[in-house]
Amino acid sequence: METPTLSSCCCLIGPGADDVITRIQLNSPDFVYQHSLTKLQYRAGIRKMSSLWLGFALIHLMVFTNVEAQYSFCPSYKTLSDPWRNVGFCSMSNTRSDISLNEGWYRFTSVGGDKVITSCGSTINTTSHNLTVYNLFTCNSSISYTNYINCSQGFTVYYLRPTKQTYATRHSVCSNSSCGPNAQCGTVFGSCVCNPGLVPNLLMSNDSYGCSVLTVPSGCKTADCAQSFVSNLSQLLDNLNEPLQPKTVELYLSTIMNVTTSIDAKNSTDNTVLIKYANNVLTVTEKLVSSLVAPTETENTTRIQLDQMEAEVFTVGKNTSLIKIPPLNASSSSLNIDLIEISKQNNGSASVVFMSYTNMANVLKPSFFYTNTSTIKIFISPVVSVTLPKSSNITLTTPVNFTFRHKEFTASANRSCVYWNETEWIEKGCMATEINSTYTVCSCVHLSTFAMIMQTDPDNIKKSDDDALMNLINIVAVSVGLFFLFLTILTLTFCQRGTKVTNTALLNLSLSLFLAHITFLLTQQYLQDVQKNNLMCLVLAGITHFLFLSAFVWMLIEAILLYIFVKNLSKISSMQTETLNWKYMIIIGYVIPLAVVGVTSGLCPGSYSEEHCWLTTNFVWTFLGPVSCIIAINLLLSCVILINLRQSLANLNKTVTQLKQTR
Repeated sequence: METPTLSSCCCLIGPGADDVITRIQLNSPDFVYQHSLTKLQYRAGIRKMSSLWLGFALIHLMVFTNVEAQYSFCPSYKTLSDPWRNVGFCSMSNTRSDISLNEGWYRFTSVGGDKVITSCGSTINTTSHNLTVYNLFTCNSSISYTNYINCSQGFTVYYLRPTKQTYATRHSVCSNSSCGPNAQCGTVFGSCVCNPGLVPNLLMSNDSYGCSVLTVPSGCKTADCAQSFVSNLSQLLDNLNEPLQPKTVELYLSTIMNVTTSIDAKNSTDNTVLIKYANNVLTVTEKLVSSLVAPTETENTTRIQLDQMEAEVFTVGKNTSLIKIPPLNASSSSLNIDLIEISKQNNGSASVVFMSYTNMANVLKPSFFYTNTSTIKIFISPVVSVTLPKSSNITLTTPVNFTFRHKEFTASANRSCVYWNETEWIEKGCMATEINSTYTVCSCVHLSTFAMIMQTDPDNIKKSDDDALMNLINIVAVSVGLFFLFLTILTLTFCQRGTKVTNTALLNLSLSLFLAHITFLLTQQYLQDVQKNNLMCLVLAGITHFLFLSAFVWMLIEAILLYIFVKNLSKISSMQTETLNWKYMIIIGYVIPLAVVGVTSGLCPGSYSEEHCWLTTNFVWTFLGPVSCIIAINLLLSCVILINLRQSLANLNKTVTQLKQTR
């Protein structure tokens, strides 16, 4: 039975037939129950009519009784399956008309409904700025009645005539499957409406309303054009009273990212328009992803991955067993936040939303990072955004840490951790706590939208070319040096001097220098590949440290041997000479540098840098300290050797003179 408040109908029903021809009156001032009439009801209705109308009614009853006998089965009919006929359908297009409809019997099917409505509301126009204009199809007012047959097969056919209005329909039994994809049953009985956040469009089919996200004008490549779409979407989200479905959220996010990618910043000369659009995109995407937050007693997580955007929602409840939540990850970035401590300030539950954008560089341009020097600025990380939805207290107890894996990196460039403050990129409250050629960790004391910007001085471009040339010269020179060191090692190994003269010091000095230089050269040449394995980088740094220290220790041993040799010149007439045993030299030459490296790595684990696979700046003294001592001792020994050598030569000349005089 239809609602009697908006319109009315009357039915004239013949007795005793399976297929019954019935006449319904549309928009009648009187409301009469459908189906069979009791004698009292019929007499009451008759008394209300004038004698003329009573005559017509009796004639109608006689006619319908005769027709029932002729229509013991359904007549031939056509099918109408237009979705827009449903009483709940709304569209921004003009109201449709049945003026071209051919007179005859029709059956209504599909998502529009299977029953013609006999009462409905007036046209409703709501929502400011013409965001959504609801054209709720009204009952047909140009035709006062129509015939229909309840067929024995379980459906109804109607005899329809052309009209400037529309025959509106409803579902006799409505379920969400009745309304097709992306639609559901409405509050009006038998009506269908789009799921929250979706609107009908013109791409309808017989089994679908075509419910979809708000569409973007074709060819939209400017921020001005895209701004209207984002503003309308923001207004639509503000007016929603129901939660969005995950599929709807993904549809809208995908649409926003696609239109943002298509924007050509060169066509949007006004930075104010770009900034306004970018802020709206950040706000709308935050609203969309935040709508996925679902209450929980323990913990849950939701992920969205699109071509230009990734998002993760993590929620903890009062009964969570977590001590801390795992990092929230995207392809090129990750977030560490103490959500457990934040939940303690919000009645035991809290949620965090982490979003990563890869297509915001053309709207949130790096040139919006204003500095005192003129530099070339580029993003070397995705733009990320963090928020705490549905939390009343968002005070951070500890800083949040972002790990950015760089898209590109120049060693001489300056890197800055920045956040977006609605008009520009600034560094306040953010700092880099760990720097590497492949990633940087930024620590921030507030939540916002963040990125990593690299600054390059244009004047350094030529310097970089010069550095590349010097690097080539260095490789060639070191390679030549390594070749001759290798020849020296072969010579000292296979061409031994007298048994009283040892080559141990020179051989090990050459060997240490050869290995140290080749290790350092290969490490720096393939630095980017080595840095991917932190353990290998640290091991190579320790080996290089050991080999260079060993080379300097062997230099010291060689200086001591030279001193002993010069000292022995004064004993040339004596068979008593001093020397060092080669076993002791081996122990001194390798144990001392090994001890220095062991103490450095053991007591100071952070002494080796993963950036250059060498000592960090704060611990470079563990190499320069021993080297400085060895150089100082060598200089002192050189002075002593020169003095002793002069005295020995003077004594030798004196002895030779005496021998000549004796003869």
